[in-house]
Order: sequence, then C-alpha cells, then structure tokens
Amino acid sequence: MVKSIGIYGFIASYFLLLAVLTISYKERLKLEKDILISFARMSLQLFAAGFVLIYLFKLDNIIVNVVVFTVMVGFASNISISRAKLKGKGIGLFVFLSIFVSALVVLVFVFVGIIRMNYPHARYFIPLAGMIIGNSMNSTAIAAERFFSKIKDNKPAIEDLLCIGANWDEALAFVRRDSLKAALLPSLTSASGMGIVFLPGMMTGQILSGVNPKEAVFYQIMIVIAIASVVSLSNYIMVKMVSKKLNLFDSF
Repeated sequence: MVKSIGIYGFIASYFLLLAVLTISYKERLKLEKDILISFARMSLQLFAAGFVLIYLFKLDNIIVNVVVFTVMVGFASNISISRAKLKGKGIGLFVFLSIFVSALVVLVFVFVGIIRMNYPHARYFIPLAGMIIGNSMNSTAIAAERFFSKIKDNKPAIEDLLCIGANWDEALAFVRRDSLKAALLPSLTSASGMGIVFLPGMMTGQILSGVNPKEAVFYQIMIVIAIASVVSLSNYIMVKMVSKKLNLFDSF
C-alpha cells in the first residue's frame, strides 16, 4: 500500500509553487497570474477526473469506454491544432482521425496481444488510453506546426519541384520527413534517459503502490513502445492525408 499524503501534506505541496512565483516576480516574467490559474485549473480538472474515474471503473462498460476514448481524442485534436496555431487550416478532422485510428489500433494490440485481456476493463483501458493519446497530442502539435511552417518557408522550392514534374505528394516528401522526425524526437530522447536519468511516472506509481518492480518495468517498456508507435502512426497518417487532400498553398 502506498503511504497516504493526507490533506495537510496535500496542502503543503502548494507551498512549492512559491519558488515558481518568486522567480517569475523577481525576473519580471509577468507569469504570476498564469501560474496561479494554470495550477488551479489543473487541480480542479484532476479532482473532477478522479471522481469521474471512480464512477467509470465501477460501471466498466465497453460502450462507455469507447465514448470516453472518443471524447479524449476530440479534446486532444483540438488542443493540438490550438498549440500549432492552425485554426482555420481545415485539418481538424485529419488530426482527429489520425489520433483515433492509430491509438485504437495500438490499444487493441496491447490488450489482445500483450496484456492478453479480451475485455478492455475501464481500470486498464482509460489510463492507458490517456497516456497514449496525451503523448500523441503533443507530438501532433509539433508535427503539424513544423509541417505548415516548413511549407511556408520552402514554397519556392516546392513550386520548382512541381514545375519539373513532381506530383503534389512527391513535392512535399521532404516536408513530411522533417515533420515526422520532429514529432518522434521527444519520444526517442525520453526513452534514451529512462532508467538512468529518471524513473518514468507509470513505473514509479506502480512501485509506490506495491507492484513488483519487474512487473512495473514490463508495463513501462510496453507503454513507451506503444506511445512511440502511436506517435509515428498518427503523425504519418496526418501528414499523408493533409498532403493529398488539401491545397496547402491556398492557406498562406
């Protein structure tokens, strides 16, 4: 059993924010308001999520799980587009479909082929889906921003390729490669430091809750590989769909 922090320990943890607020004030970063709002919002969201998860775990209904999964993907795709500052570019559906399809395929493989659990119990499905979708969200924001900025910066080169006979898909090949590398790099960097530089959150949480460290390692390696797979698949699908379906030059 994990040792309880308790209400006083929980309240005391907020005192650590004084360091963040002090640095912001002293260096005139003018982020004090943003810091307070961000952490207040985080706290409220996590408390709400905790209460909802208690209900979902008790319900443990596959249809509800799929609905929750779809909602999570919807929020993730909207956040990705917002972070990449691509509102109005018309790629919202592509981002949603790329994350939804890739995450669902990988999760099915994880449950059937790795965990060997025929029924996706909410206690397993929702946390694993959250980790996978969250990482895909971050990488998609990076890939989408890089994809469109690269096109904008290399418009003459792309036009030259089109003039010498390359089709639209071929002309954007170097843009896709750069975007996919940018999306995958954070996952590779994180994976390289695990076990030496830091112990990842999932593994740490399982060990604190009393799980055998060996089993915690198995789960952590599995989820890291699953995340890398979804990151690669979702961004590959996204950039391919955007390349083929949109007249990107009309966007700039």
